[in-house]
Amino acid sequence: MPNDYKAVQRQTAQYDLFNRLHSISSDSEFVRATAEAYDHRFEVIPNQRCGTWYCDPSSSSAVYAYFKSTDGHTGNWGFNMRRSNLPFAEMAETKGGVILVDSTRRGKRMPDALSKTVPIWCAVINRAIARRRRGGKEEEWDGELYTPPNVVSGSERAQIEEKLDGWAEALETSTLPLPDLLRPLRPFWIHPNTTQPPHIPPDPPYTPIICVSASRWVGSEDNVPLVTKLAGRTVGFSYVQGAGDDDELWSKGLTPALFYRNKERLLAVDRDDLGELVEDIVGGLEGLTSNLGGLKVDDVSAVGVPGPSSKLALAIGAPSSSSTWTYPAPIHTLRIITIDKSRKGEPSTYRTSPTSSIFACHSARSHPGAYTHALDDLVEHVEDLLDEECSIILRPGTSEQLDQALKLEEGETVELEDISLSPEDAIEGRRTILPLALVLLLSIPDLAGHLAERNGLVDKGVIADMLHQLVALWPDGNPPRAALRRVNEYLMSKRE
Repeated sequence: MPNDYKAVQRQTAQYDLFNRLHSISSDSEFVRATAEAYDHRFEVIPNQRCGTWYCDPSSSSAVYAYFKSTDGHTGNWGFNMRRSNLPFAEMAETKGGVILVDSTRRGKRMPDALSKTVPIWCAVINRAIARRRRGGKEEEWDGELYTPPNVVSGSERAQIEEKLDGWAEALETSTLPLPDLLRPLRPFWIHPNTTQPPHIPPDPPYTPIICVSASRWVGSEDNVPLVTKLAGRTVGFSYVQGAGDDDELWSKGLTPALFYRNKERLLAVDRDDLGELVEDIVGGLEGLTSNLGGLKVDDVSAVGVPGPSSKLALAIGAPSSSSTWTYPAPIHTLRIITIDKSRKGEPSTYRTSPTSSIFACHSARSHPGAYTHALDDLVEHVEDLLDEECSIILRPGTSEQLDQALKLEEGETVELEDISLSPEDAIEGRRTILPLALVLLLSIPDLAGHLAERNGLVDKGVIADMLHQLVALWPDGNPPRAALRRVNEYLMSKRE
């Protein structure tokens, strides 16, 4: 019984909001100190989503990376085309290198995303570039696999290395825009027990990707913090490794942006009063309009897909690289709303005004037949809009907006008011809209402007290539398998 009680206590402490915020604050100081150790030469970039908690927006980039630990798990290594992070490689070179921040809550030194996924990514891109330049008068180009010592074993490193050339060939022969880097990418690693940060010369022959694992390793020799020092007093807490992870379980709606904007208040308040303060912050005007990673739907720049000259654009949050849209007027906004209940016989599209409409979309998993049928309605609706010489923006909508549309009498219109979406809802919006954009671009070639495929042939390779281009812009918008399955079936059934 005593052991069970202690286990419950440990579990409670792990998800305690007070412990999490003080742990994050301590770890963010380590990230700040790392940037200072390099005299702020390198931009600080969070690895979504955990890494965002350790990066103060006032001293870090609004750009993010999306490297997943699952791509580096032992026996499951891979270069994921849907998470290619190619724009991030170009940005890193432009900046002269970056500091990439992440953490892990497991009993280990650093997450697999930093110890293996990033090294694989660097080596594969370097080798793909070398393949493309083969035969040219290139100087020696570094395609080596670098892994952190004492974290990745020699045996595992050798197994990964055997697969690198195959992944590099797949990347080089894909339609993904392989960056023409001037210098190879090279990873380095720093953690709280690092005695001396890696030396990066002023003008290195590589682009450094400095991987920072922000959290202390509980149970190791790391000096685990137990207090937060405030003006005139100290506050004790139980340290949580990887406190920024699983924020949907403990954050109570607080986001990294709100945390850093209210950091002094949040850290100074007593444990018993913290929950009430968080509710006030999240529920106030500030919380409604300024979520980092969230999406203020009426204030988002549209991004042309697959390129700036396309007649289709997505307003689903900032892409992983700067992108533009050169659009011809008029513009029609098509809001995408996922519905839970089947509505047999009801249309999928609703015109709410001359410049806006709504597409009500079933879940591909729970209503696969209705989802596929709705794709036909979507394509037909967009073709009609093109006949009106409109350019189209897809963006997330809300159930309240659908309710407004359903109440309209024939001939009536309504101006829809957009609201802010939470970070989780924003990501879900991207996951919903990207497969729909995929269907539209491959069903209506004229949408893509001069980038359109003219031979009419759509096969699995073409579908995969277009998907990779879209997900490269929004890596956290990787669509669900059920939606991709239906989209593939739909597009393949329409082949000429």
